[in-house]
Amino acid sequence: MLFVWTGRGFWTVAFPVLFPWVVGMLLDRALGSEVLEANGWVYGVAVLAAAAANWVVGRRWNATEHLRPWDIQGELRCRCPHTVFNAPMELWSYPLAVLGVWLIVTNLPGAL
Repeated sequence: MLFVWTGRGFWTVAFPVLFPWVVGMLLDRALGSEVLEANGWVYGVAVLAAAAANWVVGRRWNATEHLRPWDIQGELRCRCPHTVFNAPMELWSYPLAVLGVWLIVTNLPGAL
């Protein structure tokens, strides 16, 4: 049987879903849907915030505050209690950050 996450690793999936949803809901209420549609880059900022939250929370829960990313020698499997697809949840912050930057760049006014 395939287990996608262990421990509290499900938050790695929840953060990038919840952050843009909450930001979109709050901005829609405060400024209206026209402003939000014209400024889609805000969702990229929300995904970047989700990546930062995932990094901080994952490092704290996995007790890896003392480790640097290059300390993991060649293999992503670790004995961390909170993982997603056998990778520590904080390592998933890198692809989330790339996704956030991509959303910002592609949704800036005048972007191709």
